[in-house]
Formats: sequence, C-alpha cells, structure tokens
Amino acid sequence: MTVADNPVASGEDVEAVRRWVRLSCTEPGTHLPALATIARQVQLPTAVVRSALEQLAAEGLVTLHDGYRLYSVGTMTPTERAYRLIRTMIHRSYLPGERFMNRDEIARTFEIGTKEAAAAVRQLVAEGLLVGPRGQYVNEYSPQQQRRRVKQLRERAKDLRREALELMKTTREIEQQMDAGEGPKDM
Repeated sequence: MTVADNPVASGEDVEAVRRWVRLSCTEPGTHLPALATIARQVQLPTAVVRSALEQLAAEGLVTLHDGYRLYSVGTMTPTERAYRLIRTMIHRSYLPGERFMNRDEIARTFEIGTKEAAAAVRQLVAEGLLVGPRGQYVNEYSPQQQRRRVKQLRERAKDLRREALELMKTTREIEQQMDAGEGPKDM
C-alpha cells in the first residue's frame, strides 16, 4: 500500500473532525456514525476522516474498538457505558435489598446489547453493589463503597467541567468566525 492509498489527515482536517465530534456526539460511549456519513458532513474524503479519527483515538477523544471499524466518543467502551448507566440507575432509583432487572430488561431499558448488560452486571457483582445468584438484588452500601462512589463522582464532575470548557471554547471560536463574516472554516 502506498502513501497515496493511505492519506494522513492534516492538522486542519483533524481539527475539523475533532470539532464535529465535540458538537455532534456529547455523551461518552456514544458510537459515531459510519465514516462515509462523517466525511459527507465535514466535507472530507473518507480515508482522511479515518486518519483523523485514528489520531483522535491516540489522543483519547474517541475509541476504536478492536476488530471493528467502529468508533465511539471518549475512551468508554459499550460495556463501560452500560456499567455507568446501570450504576447510576441503582443509585438513583433502587434501595438496598430491592430486586434489580435481569439482563434482558437492562438491554431493553438502556438500549444496549445483552452481552454488554451481562458484563456490566458481572462488574457490579464483583464490586459488591449487586448480589444474588445472578446479581439481581441491590446490596447494602458499606462506608467504603460510599467513599469510593463520592471519589468517582468528583472525578467525573472534574472531567465534565473540562469537557464543558472545551466545548465553550469551540463555540466561542465558531461565533467569532461567524461574527467576522467568515463562517466556520470546516463546514
């Protein structure tokens, strides 16, 4: 394969794809659309978009799932996304000792695959949040689990603040370009 067959995205191309990802897909773990769809929207060749996404994956902005041409926002895999959704629902809606959903109910509720649901439940059982033969009951929260959860929530809030600042910066740049009559550079 020659360099012509495998183009490398320029800095401007990577920035255009980065801006598109930030403005179009805000929730970590969300799968990106097909490369051709992104290419049409940012008006770049598909191979250049692929190269840009590979560079963004190296930065951690998107994740390339092994064995697939499937990218998702952030470094969160579908199983991690399922884990976080389930964990959030448990903390918001369930009391200790209360029966939790089975993996089919989880898959339907959160619109995820049953494999991801089962893997997330296994992780929650390993952490002690769910108990039972199939992890179907919410466990009592120990003080250690509560402290760990508070620490996780603080870290997540810090990440969300950083992401919000980046999005606000990008928005200001676009607004300044539009005020100057230039219009967005990459659209």
